[in-house]
Parts: sequence; C-alpha cells; structure tokens
Amino acid sequence: MRSSRLLILLVLLLATGSRTSAQQYGFVQFTTQQGLAQSQVRCIAQDTRGFLWFGTLGGASRFDGKVFVNHALQEDLPDVQVNAVLTTREGEVWLGTGMGLARSRSGMHFERFPLPALSDAPKVMALAEGEGGEIYVATESDGIWRIDHGKPGQLAGLDADHTAGVRALLPAPDGGLLVGMHDGLLRWKPGGADWVSLGDERPKRVSALALGRDRSIWVGTFGEGLFQVHPDGRVTEMDESHGLLQNNVRCVLVDRSDHVWVGTKFGLNRLDKGRVRAYTVHQGMPNDNVWCIFEDNGGDIWVGTDGAGVLRYAGDRFVTFTIKDGLCSDQAMCLVADRSGDLWMGTYGSGVCRMDGMAMISTLDGLPNNTVWCGTVDHAGDLWFGTSDGLCRIRDGFVQQMDAAARLAGQRVLSLWGSPDNTLWCGTRDGVTVLSPDGGIRTFPSDRTGPGRSVRSMVEAPDGSLWLATDQGIARYRNGHFEHWGSKEGVASDAVFCLAIDDNGRTWAGTSNGLTCIRNGRPEIVRFAPDFGSNYVDLLLNDGQGMIWAGTNNGLYHFHPDSLLRDPGSAEHITLGDGLRSLECNLNAALRDASGRCYFGTAAGTVLHDPDREGPWNDRLPPPLLLTGVRSFLQTTDWKGQCDSIGQASGLPIGLQLPYRRNYLTFDYTAISLSDPDQVQYRYRLQDVDQDWLAPTDARFASYSNLPQGRYVFEVSASVHGGPWGPSIKLPFVVLPPFWLSWWFFAIILLAGSISLWGVMRYRSAQRRRHERTRQLMLRSRMLQLEQQALNANMNRHFVFNALNSIQYHINRQDRATANRYLTSFAKLIRKNLDASQSDTTTLAEELERLELYLVLEHMRFKDRFAYTLEVDEGVRSDAVRLPAMMLQPYVENSIWHGILPMERQGHVQITVRPGDAGRVHVRIVDDGIGVVRSKALKNGANGDHISRGIDITKGRADVLRDLHVTDIRITGPEEMVNGDGATIGTVVTIDLPYDHPARSPAGGLQSADPRIIFDER
Repeated sequence: MRSSRLLILLVLLLATGSRTSAQQYGFVQFTTQQGLAQSQVRCIAQDTRGFLWFGTLGGASRFDGKVFVNHALQEDLPDVQVNAVLTTREGEVWLGTGMGLARSRSGMHFERFPLPALSDAPKVMALAEGEGGEIYVATESDGIWRIDHGKPGQLAGLDADHTAGVRALLPAPDGGLLVGMHDGLLRWKPGGADWVSLGDERPKRVSALALGRDRSIWVGTFGEGLFQVHPDGRVTEMDESHGLLQNNVRCVLVDRSDHVWVGTKFGLNRLDKGRVRAYTVHQGMPNDNVWCIFEDNGGDIWVGTDGAGVLRYAGDRFVTFTIKDGLCSDQAMCLVADRSGDLWMGTYGSGVCRMDGMAMISTLDGLPNNTVWCGTVDHAGDLWFGTSDGLCRIRDGFVQQMDAAARLAGQRVLSLWGSPDNTLWCGTRDGVTVLSPDGGIRTFPSDRTGPGRSVRSMVEAPDGSLWLATDQGIARYRNGHFEHWGSKEGVASDAVFCLAIDDNGRTWAGTSNGLTCIRNGRPEIVRFAPDFGSNYVDLLLNDGQGMIWAGTNNGLYHFHPDSLLRDPGSAEHITLGDGLRSLECNLNAALRDASGRCYFGTAAGTVLHDPDREGPWNDRLPPPLLLTGVRSFLQTTDWKGQCDSIGQASGLPIGLQLPYRRNYLTFDYTAISLSDPDQVQYRYRLQDVDQDWLAPTDARFASYSNLPQGRYVFEVSASVHGGPWGPSIKLPFVVLPPFWLSWWFFAIILLAGSISLWGVMRYRSAQRRRHERTRQLMLRSRMLQLEQQALNANMNRHFVFNALNSIQYHINRQDRATANRYLTSFAKLIRKNLDASQSDTTTLAEELERLELYLVLEHMRFKDRFAYTLEVDEGVRSDAVRLPAMMLQPYVENSIWHGILPMERQGHVQITVRPGDAGRVHVRIVDDGIGVVRSKALKNGANGDHISRGIDITKGRADVLRDLHVTDIRITGPEEMVNGDGATIGTVVTIDLPYDHPARSPAGGLQSADPRIIFDER
C-alpha cells in the first residue's frame, strides 16, 4: 500500500516537474495607495538629481524612493495622459502628453512648450535627446520635430505624412536618429534617411528600440517578436518559439550587465547569453501586464504595468520557494541536508518533504505528527525529525519503526543535536532527553539541576560544551553540570529561542527582546532597532564567512559580530525591498549547505540566499542628497522678496534674510535611495547653534524655533545601510535683528539723542545766558548802587562842609594864597570824583593822583597832625593797571580819621605800590595809628559810619567785579600791626590788583574811561 502511494506521488511530481525548478522573485509594488498618480504607467525616466519620473494616464509622478510628488492639469500640463518622459543632461524634464509638450527646468514647475504643428494639440508619442543636446519629439500625426536651443523645427528630410505613427526614437551612436514606425525602422541622418532591414521585406510595426553595449540595435515589434540588428548588418530574430512570452513586444531595455529585458502583456523576459528567463505572476510578479522598463542609476530594474502601478525588481540575491514551486508547504520549520546534498524540510502541518518535490512523508507514511519542529542527520546518514508527538527516524526515504519510549511518544520535540559519539540529544518542553547508541535513555529535568523548560535550540561550542536555549534563559552543559544565565544575570529575556557560535567562540542567543552575546561568561545585550519585531529573534545562522544571519519578525539581519558589538546600527537589514516575500521568520528554520548557500524558513515560503549574487547596495555608497524646501512656521512659504534669488534647479532661496518674527524654520530634505529608502539615515546641525551633529534620524525634516538674530548655516548629510556619511548640503541664511536692534535704528536713536541733547544743552545754555544776563543786570544794578554810595561816601557832607569852612577860614584871614591853593585842590578833587562816576574803572595812575589830591586837602586842613608818603616802584606800570574808581580813598581816609587823628602825636600814612606776583601789583596802605581794636572802642557807638560804610562798599564792589569776571581784585585788611612786645603799632591794608588783561564779560563788559581824558585846571 505504501509503495503504491509513493509511486503515484512520484508520477505526480514528474508530471509537474516543470514547476519544481521555478522560484519566486522579489518585486516591490507601488500603486496609487503609495501616492502614484495613476496605475497605468506608460514611461519611466531618471533626472540628473536622482528622482524617478513616471508618466501615467493620470499625470506625471516624481519619486525619491519614499514619496511621490504628482503633476497634472493643476501644474499646467497640457494633458494628464503622459506618453513619454525625457530627462536631459542639463537637468530639464520634458513630458510628452496627449495634447502637446511640457518642460520643467527645475523639476518642480512645468510650462507648456508650443510646437508649430499642423494640429492645435499634437499628441506626443516619443522623446529623445541627441548628442548635441537637441530634443527630438515624435508626434502621432504631425511628424518629428527637433528643438535646438529652444527653437523647434521639423526634422529635415522627413515630412509629416512619411513619419506618421512613430512609436519609438533612439539616438544612434553615429549622431543620427533611429525612428521606429508602424511600417518599419528608419535611420535618419542630417541630409536624408534610409530604411533598416529587419530580416525580410515585410513591414514590421516597430514598438520599442534599445541599443546594446556592442552597438547592436534591439527592435521590439507588434506581432513579429524581437529583432537584433548587429553592427555588421546581420539580423537575429526571437519570438515565442525561442521562449519569448509574447510576440507583441511593448518595451526593450539593455541593462548595464548587457542583459536584454523584454516587456510584453504577459510578463517579462530576460535574455542572458542565450538563456531566456521569464518573470510572470508565477515567478512572483504582482502583475505581469508590462508596458515599460527602466534601469536606474543604481542598477535596479523598474517595470511600469498597465493597471498595477510600478514594480521594482529586487534582484535574485534572495529568491523564495513556495507551494507553487513544488514544495509541500510554505511553512518550513526546519531544514536538513542529507549525505547526497538533498534538502529536506520539516513543515508546520504538512509533514516532511524534499525541496525538489520528489519525496513527501506524512502521518500516512508513519510520521508521528505532521507538525515538525526540528531535524538533524546522524553519522549513519539517517534523518531525524522532532514532531509534536515525538521523534521520527527516516532511512532511505522510509520511516523506521521505534518503540514508544525511544521515540518519546507524546512529547513535543523542539530541538535535536547529535554528538560526535552518535548520541542524540532531544530538547523537549520538559527538558532534555538523551538517547545513547546502545538504546539507553537519560532525562535531564526542567528544574535548575537541568537545562530548563522548552529547549528550542542546542549548539556545541569549540571547547566541547553544549549551549541550550530555554524558556528560563541560557544553559550550558559542561563537565556533567548545567550553568544558567537569565534576565537576572543580564540576558535580554528569559525566553531564548535560538543560538549560534561565532568564529571567535562567543555565544549568541536570540530572544524575544533582542540579542545576547556571552563572552567570558558575561552577557551583553544588543538590539537591532527600537521596534519590537526587529528584536524578536527567531533564528541565528553562522554563514561560514565570519558573518551571522538573524531572522526576526521584521526581516533578516546580516552582521559581523565584532562590528555589531561596536555599533548596533552596523547590521544590514533585509526586507521586502531586497526580495523577501514575508518579514516573519520561522523558529530555527535555517541552514547553510555545502556550497555556502543559506536557506531561511519564513511565513511565505523558504528563502534561498546565494552569496555570489550580491545586491547593488552592498557598496553602501552615500545616497544623493537634496534640500527640497524651507518652510516658515510649518507652512509652505514663498520666499520672493526675502532673498537675493530663487535657485532655478533647486527652488531654494539664495541669500535668505528673515525678519526677526519669522524665526521658526523647517528644512525639508531627502536622500534618494530607490532600492532601500527605509535604510536611509540623516544627521543635521545648525552651525553656531548645535555644537556637533545631532543624533542620526530617519526624519526628512528638521525644525528650529525662536532663532535669535544672527547668521546661520543649516547642514545635513545622509547615509544608507549604516555606510559612510555623504557630503553635506549647506544653506546659509540670516535672521535680521528687530528694528530696535538694527544699525539704522541705533543711528536714528543716536541722532535723535544728539538732537535732544543739543536741544537740552541749547535750552540750558539759553537759560544760563538768560540767568547770567539777569544776574549781570542785578550785579550791574548793585554796582551802580555801590558806585553811587561810594561817590556819596567820598563826597560826604562832612568832608565838603569842612573843606569849605577851611577855605572860608583862609579867606577871612586874608590868606589868599592858601585859600586859592586849597580851593584849587578841592575843585580838582571834586571834578575827578565826578568824572570817575562816569566810568566803572580807572587806571592806577589816575587813582593815585586823585588820592594825592585828597591827602593834600586833608593835610592842609589838619596841618601837622599827620604826614604821608606815596611811593610808586619804578617797575610798576601804573597806567596799565585798572581798578574801580575811588577804591583806595576809603582806606586812606580810615587811616587818617580812625587811626591817626585820635592820637596826641603826629601820625604817618604810607602808601606804597610795588610789583607783586606775575601779572599783579600790590598797593599797601600803612598807618602808625591806634589800631583797629582801640579805634572801634573809641567809636563807642558814635555816628562815624561814613568811613566804615566806605570800606564795606569798596569790598562789595571788588566782590561784584570778581563775580562779573571783570577783574580779580583781592583786598586784605584792615589788619592791626603789633611789635615784638605785642603792642599795637598801626594798621595795614593790602590791595592786590591785576594788570589790565581784558576778560570776557557775560554782561558785555563794564565801560572803562577813555585813558586819553585829562583834567583841565582852571
């Protein structure tokens, strides 16, 4: 019965043998759900900045690997049907639509480009750029146009009727242009055109053109298949009979590896050195209705479909085997290679099968349970599998009978390990059971004396110790004893699922919360990423090249142990974009075969990795980085008027100057990694604000708020897959100070302050002048009063009365000579006093002359009561010294009347004029009278104040003149003189006078007498 069933299975497998060699390739799909403008993609191109452009029947989409930016009628396209996209070497983007041309110089804003065609809205079918930068435009019914330096003109030598129905354009290496039309292939050169033969004379409907690396021309046709026109003119034809999926070829591409890709309605073909490979929905394509193919700068192949959006071919580094390819299940739980190199799979619910589909074993064939958890091969070549109901031993494809105790009936066997002495260690939910070759059975319990519960993995270390992964952490069996490491000892989690030993003998454990590396008995935790799925580690595999694979619930990680310990971000993350069909890996479902290829069990099939097929991202070159915009307060901002100019290609403000209130900026940037945008990291900084680069992030924007005034430079850099950081992009800008901190405001404030200060000073100066004028007037008034009082004092009634009595006395005595002399001196004195009252000051010479007249009169009156001496030093220029008129007389009169006359003896008055300090003259009046003290005592209240008042008036005049800044007169005395015995010997007065140095008078100065005035004596 069993033999017949195996025979039937063998026949069925042979009947489906064409499927067993198939495999599922990775294709990443982008549709309108991810942001594509429309699902029917007609053309693909890549601009100089790295953006991909997709032309659809609903507009054009620009793609950076992460985000789509769409352009349609709102962006001034002539039509939403985009049939052709051309990106020039100068960075321009041209769109050929159903109603004319559109051009963008920056890749952001489009403008219509009119053609002088026969129809108002020519339908553009193809675009191409010549060697000289000229643009060729093929239209549906208006022929081919050539745009040279912005000026369009019809292609010389070809009329519109002759070139109707053009579907493809290809610049030829010789400078010409290949034109694919509905009736054949045309080669145009300046001055003429000729037909290119495609095997026979029958017209071929050319749909696609491509140029091979050997300068062969690949021609796709509708209905005739594919043609290769060799440089020597030979033509090779390929159609469905040669393996082409369909003779209706829509597109042709020759990639950088010289593979020829052919797109049809039924899928893709790849021609590689005569071998034809097909890619359809059976090989993993989400949709195989292909319209266009394109290879980007990184070597990735992009496929535009008719209704399913865009597909990116992830390459053949990772391919997946599923039920469609002959496997018995997509859920491989363990992988085992037998002695002949065949691979066996233990599955979840479908038993055991060989990967070539030629053998399948289930419970019908004696398998204890169809859920298989683990497997191994012993030294005899027998296969052992652990199931949910014990062990199974398979020899030569047949299940071997075992007694219930030996096969661990009723137990879930989670892991197996065969020792060098052919002892089989079985990890179960309740510990470990060891089966000896002689049939002996030994059980280690799940408590602390044993390994623990649910032993899911066992590996042997180079020192011969056995490491075990359990629900209670990590256990090591050495010298008959178990050692334990759990979360308390530093393991990432007690739930340990898998183990691996690296080339340096370190033990790696995968847990539900990251990796744990044990070296020298000490655990160290490593986590791949912040998310939970990346740290739920289901499998570990040493690839034999010093690297370790880790299967998680978020794809595969590939790392070098030393690098990972230094930098957890150094691991390569393999996801759907690299060819996986599922991110969830199965527990311990991993194997490295004898040729070094690695197999991984996932939730969507078994993944094969061939290390000889490396992806284009393994060089880890930094991705192209672009600064795409600057926003203010998170809003899209028009910076016109706030910068020097707007970059034509970038659209960024150049020389940006921000008002101080717009100091919340957001910088948008993107690094174009079309193959793996999720692995791009950015770092940025604002110079003079950030001391160093901020921590790497995957965010595509950076915001800064409340920036103070100053000059700044924003800088951003990018890397991919943990590779080196690329060159940074910088954007300088300035935050202007508020108006109250700007130079012109300071200038205005300074000017206003200066004007205000000048005004205040001017006002205060005017006030001071007004006050000074008032003071001067008051002093002048006071001076006039004092002068009048001085005149009155010098012309007092007693003196006049006594002088007249003396004259009368001499007249009565008939002493005419004396009376005449007395009268003459008295008249001169009166006249000089009256003249002196007309001016403020007089010379010292005139004052001494007047003083001498007074002394003469007093001496004539009192005869021999006193004598006087008037001495003027020869060094004194008395005519150059000015003083107030009638200033000296009161002191001389005081000496006579109060110092000498009260004495019984004759007194003496001495007046001396001597040079003083530089520029000054000393006048000294000395008498030998009774002194100041006795004079005051003799007054005894008598009415003699006329002299005292004269002295006070004189001092007051000197003080007023000093206040008026007219002259500096200093008066000392009267002071009493005493001898060595203390006896009074007289009185002294010192008057210090300056030479005449005219000084500024705030009141305009006091009037001085004309020195030329002389007295007439009559």
